[in-house]
Amino acid sequence: MRLTVIWSLLIMISLNSYGQLASTPPVGPRALGMGSISVTQNDSWSIFNNPAGITDHERTSGLFAYRTIFDFSPFNTVSAGIVLPTQYGTSGISVYRFGDDLFNSQMLSGMISKKVGIIGLGVRANYLQYNIEGFGRKAVFIADMGGIAQLTPELTFGALISNFTQAAISDEANERIPTIIKLGASYQLSTDLVVFMEGEKDVDLDTDLKFGLQYQVIEKVQVRTGFSTQNDTHSFGVGILLNQFMIDYGIRIDRFLGNNHNLGLIYTFPQK
Repeated sequence: MRLTVIWSLLIMISLNSYGQLASTPPVGPRALGMGSISVTQNDSWSIFNNPAGITDHERTSGLFAYRTIFDFSPFNTVSAGIVLPTQYGTSGISVYRFGDDLFNSQMLSGMISKKVGIIGLGVRANYLQYNIEGFGRKAVFIADMGGIAQLTPELTFGALISNFTQAAISDEANERIPTIIKLGASYQLSTDLVVFMEGEKDVDLDTDLKFGLQYQVIEKVQVRTGFSTQNDTHSFGVGILLNQFMIDYGIRIDRFLGNNHNLGLIYTFPQK
């Protein structure tokens, strides 16, 4: 009983630390720079967000990101993944680690997505493991599913349900992994400017509304900004394309808890 209580307290602290859910993969620097909006994005970072977002990928890409919260190393996150087009659809594999040697969570994910008409559909299976020094490990399987619909060349809708299986860390303590629903839309106002809106609902918490902008400054440089109404945070970001490399950086500014930095790199393999 004592061990169960300790597990529940430590994991609950991790799940609620500044919105950095230890059970939820990092959204990536591009999304972070737009207020953590991700559900309609179609890029390699979608392996951590809406798996339907990798549907249109025609080339293999690998990515790596590092995220720091509170400028405090125990809350740092390292993530990596690969997107691989196949004859059956686009697949992806991702891994991440949150925490330090004393307490950490790690997740290995595999996903597949496919286009059906104007709709991209994706499913993801995750193996999540918690480690607490001196108390051992706990592991759980989680499943997510999402979709993206390109209604017009300018208008896109997206949806994601994370942990729709409602997996639990501990049935005895009724400690569950959050089940999160995201709905969003993006509209391309011009060839250079895209606006985003997204609603995020944890079934046990209030809805978070987020708004974002992405502007193409020049051919290979994008700037981004966004904000979250629930957390009252503002975000900024930039993306730079250098041949086959895409460098992304995002920062979320919180007047109470400090800055949250996320730096990432995508490498797109040459087409055969």
